Amino acid sequence: MAQRSPRKSAREVDARERVRARRAAHWERERRLEDLATDYELAAQEIEDVTEAAEEKIAAYAARLRGQARTAKEELRDRQARSVGQMLQLDGVRSVADRLGESVETVRKVAAESASMQEDPAPDHSPAPPTATARETPTGQPVTASVAHAGTPHGPTLSEPAEERAASTREEKG
Repeated sequence: MAQRSPRKSAREVDARERVRARRAAHWERERRLEDLATDYELAAQEIEDVTEAAEEKIAAYAARLRGQARTAKEELRDRQARSVGQMLQLDGVRSVADRLGESVETVRKVAAESASMQEDPAPDHSPAPPTATARETPTGQPVTASVAHAGTPHGPTLSEPAEERAASTREEKG
């Protein structure tokens, strides 16, 4: 068997240099791929951070808008209740419900809200706001047009004392 000589041949040196060059190119390529993968992961984390920050801003903005809408709706519902309360001072609950295209129950509910808004804990000597039942007969029928439209351009109205007298007369009879 032939033993290798301690002296390297030129071919062996060239082969070793070519292998080292390929390995260096391979390791350079691997280092480059690793750097790109790291950059990719950092970008993915930044995307998550940006998305999270945007979602927080959106949630805060949506909450603010919901609050503004809630306040606006409350003001508009108060306006509706005041309008219904004033309408009920002029006409019966059924007539008001028909005019508004709402159920009698809905009008009564809104009227109750209107009455609760008008209540003041401090005693004042103003007359209490009329309730929906003040404009109905004891059987729940609306007050007739001749009485309901009194005081309007359509004819004379009953004054409050006259209405009270009429109610007390109905109670005595019934």
